[in-house]
Amino acid sequence: MAENPDLSKAPQTGAGVNAEHEAIAARVAAGGKYEPWHDLPDAYRAEAARMMEFHMMSELVGPVHEYRWVPRAPSFEAKLILSAKTQDEVGHGLALIRVCEDLTGKTRSEYMEEILEGPPRFMNIFHYPWDDWADPVVAAWLADGAEITRQTTLLKSSYGPYARAMKKIVKEEGFHHQAGRYLMHRMVGAGPSQKRMAQEAVNRWWPRILSMFGPRASASKHGEVLLSFQLKIAENEELRQNFLSTFVPKIKRMGLEIPDDAVVLDEETGLWGYTEPDWDEFKGLLRGGSPYGEELQRSLRNARRGSQWFMDEVWAA
Repeated sequence: MAENPDLSKAPQTGAGVNAEHEAIAARVAAGGKYEPWHDLPDAYRAEAARMMEFHMMSELVGPVHEYRWVPRAPSFEAKLILSAKTQDEVGHGLALIRVCEDLTGKTRSEYMEEILEGPPRFMNIFHYPWDDWADPVVAAWLADGAEITRQTTLLKSSYGPYARAMKKIVKEEGFHHQAGRYLMHRMVGAGPSQKRMAQEAVNRWWPRILSMFGPRASASKHGEVLLSFQLKIAENEELRQNFLSTFVPKIKRMGLEIPDDAVVLDEETGLWGYTEPDWDEFKGLLRGGSPYGEELQRSLRNARRGSQWFMDEVWAA
C-alpha cells in the first residue's frame, strides 16, 4: 500500500524501527489496546491503516457482484436473501470507513475517491467473474465461512475501534453463511443438473477460497508485524487449517465432493494436506487488479454519476 502522506513523519531506520516495534509488541502482549485518541506509533498506525483500508474497500466493492444477481435470483425468497446480504456488506464497509477515518485523518470523500478511481485494493475473490447463480451462493456459504474463520479472531484485535466494529460484522457474516448454506441445500436438492452446477461452483471456488487466507508466514510480507502488533491474531496457515477442519465435513454432508485429492487429514499431526493455491496469481490480482475488478469500480463510478443530481440537491438544501 502506498504511504499515506498525512501519516508520514521523519522515517526511522535500523535500531529505531526495532525499538518502536518491540515497544508496541510489549504493550499489546501485556493486554494493552490502542484507541484513536492515543499517540499512536507511526509503525502501528501505518500497519493498521494498510490492513483496515483493504478490508473496508473489499466490503464496499464486493457487493457489486452480489446486487447484480438480485434481479436474476431464481425465486423471490432468494432475491430477499441476496438483497439483505448486499445491504449488510455495504453497511460493513461504511462502519469500517469510520474506523479508517479516525485512524488516518482522511475523510469519507477521500476514501470514496480512492475506491472509485484508485488502484484496486480488495480481496482476490472479487477479481473473478460471477456468471452462474451458484457463484453468489457458494460465495455466501464458503467464502463468508472463510471470513468468519478469520474475522472471529479479530474480535481480539489490539486496535479498539476495529475490534468493536467486528462484533456487528461477525454476527451478520454468520447470517450470510447460513443463508448461503440454505441456498446451497436448495440447489443440491433440486435435481441432478442443479447439483452438478453446485459442484462445478465448488470446484471453481475452492482454490480461490483457500488463497483468501494468504500465504504462509514465511512468504507473507506483513504477516509477522501484524501478528506482533496483534492487529492480526492468528497466522494465515492456522486460519486455513481451521477452515478445512470446519468445512471439509460440511461440504461432504451437503453431498458434494472436495475438488482436491490432496485434502486429507494427517491423523498424527492433525493437519490437513491440500494443493497449494497459485500464489503468483493471487499476488498479481492484489497488486495489479483484473478486468473484472476494474469493471466493479467502473460500475460504482456509473452509479455515483447517476445519483449525482440527488447529492447536489442535498448539499444545496
